Amino acid sequence: MKGKAAAMIVLLLSLTGAGSLYAAEQPAAGGKVAVQVDGRNIVFPDAQAYTVGDSVYVPVRIAVENMGIPVAWDAGSSTVRIGEGATAVSFTPDSTAGGGKPFLKDGRVYTDLAFIQDKLGAGVAWDKAKTTVSVTTKSNVLKGVQLFKQSMVKLSGGKQVIYVDPYKVDGEPKDGDIIFITHTHSDHFSLSEIRKVAKAGATVVFPAKELDKVADAGFGKVIGAVPNEEGTVNDISYKAVPAYNTQTANHPKEREWVGYIIKVNGASYYMAGDTDLIPEMKDFDADVAFLPMGGTYTMAYEEAAKAANAIRPRIVIPYHYADVVGSRDDALKFIDLVEPGITAILMKE
Repeated sequence: MKGKAAAMIVLLLSLTGAGSLYAAEQPAAGGKVAVQVDGRNIVFPDAQAYTVGDSVYVPVRIAVENMGIPVAWDAGSSTVRIGEGATAVSFTPDSTAGGGKPFLKDGRVYTDLAFIQDKLGAGVAWDKAKTTVSVTTKSNVLKGVQLFKQSMVKLSGGKQVIYVDPYKVDGEPKDGDIIFITHTHSDHFSLSEIRKVAKAGATVVFPAKELDKVADAGFGKVIGAVPNEEGTVNDISYKAVPAYNTQTANHPKEREWVGYIIKVNGASYYMAGDTDLIPEMKDFDADVAFLPMGGTYTMAYEEAAKAANAIRPRIVIPYHYADVVGSRDDALKFIDLVEPGITAILMKE
């Protein structure tokens, strides 16, 4: 493990749930640490990774959940459980530090990173100069998943690079093989934004009723998406699902705008687009769900939490906030309302 002699890296786990986790000790001045999992910077809702001398401390629930692994505390047996099924790691922490074993201190469990590395098989590196901890997983449903502005998501963990609703793209990466567009509002669809991310010959999947908006735009291929219909492009399978408002006319059902459930490397990702809580959601099946919660044009955070609890993905990520409408505080309230058994994380400030 790089830098192991230079710093003891410790993971911190709240025993009493998300509320007390976010109230953890804050970094001392100059001691803030960045944490990356598979190259993606972790967004901490409140508690931050920090240093004390040559030791580095990381809120383990956030770090491990960003590795795609659930974490639980059993108060009855005073046991920490990381993962599920036959591969789960469970332990009862010692009452005092020492011996390299997990230990209990001030109502929290600490463990040196060697324990996590050995039991979970993750690679870990500490870059003291950049004050950055880097965690590399062997298998992570969030590997290659990035959330940008508004509802722009990039999936690059498979052989194809996929973008959904590119918006205010930084630079011109032009690496996208497939671009999915949910609807034609300007914060989700712009030919110029698509051209920034699309490589030559890229395929664009677009609501079928308005396919004329991209049909002659010079892309390699355009495919019409109809609610409840499935398709395959470049060996990537997907299903277009309904996305509409129930209380306003911003996204009428008759426009047949869509969300997408996209399958990559055996995992499924639900990109909701702009929608309210709708009856169809109870039948959606996804490992990871991106749900809008800005309010005004989509669900507010209360409805978004109900949607998450109806769909019950492994991981839910709020989006469509803090760029046009909605706030980070809304996202934190959303996380508090998501039911146990669903991992809710932030991917943007």
